[in-house]
Amino acid sequence: MPIEYAISNVHQFLANEGVRDEVTLIVSGGIRNPWDIAKAIAMGADGIVIGTAELVALGCIRCGCCESGRGCPRGICTTDSELLELLTVDWCTRRLVNMHNAFRECLVDILYRLGVESSAALRGRTDLLMHLDYDNDRGGQS
Repeated sequence: MPIEYAISNVHQFLANEGVRDEVTLIVSGGIRNPWDIAKAIAMGADGIVIGTAELVALGCIRCGCCESGRGCPRGICTTDSELLELLTVDWCTRRLVNMHNAFRECLVDILYRLGVESSAALRGRTDLLMHLDYDNDRGGQS
């Protein structure tokens, strides 16, 4: 099931059952950038998992060798002591902090452009979403 369909359906189900504010909806899968984060929140997510983006920030080349042989040739997902030396905690920390700061700055800009004061206020605001393949009043493509 596409994540976009799932988030919206789960959010609506929880709202219809009257338990939306009692459940935290954390979503994962296909979240690659701040625009994906904003879209998921507008569909009803409370939190987002961005594990793949974090791995890429650490140098992951998505080769799919994580659990085979020596594991990751970049030393990210490995137990091989020689490969582990390719990364330092300091370097990895700086990369992740930089990525999260860039995501935050972009998300703040997205919220500002939408006229929304916080990510919490964006939750479930599907009225702010527009499918670019549809002709609409906001100048979408036909």
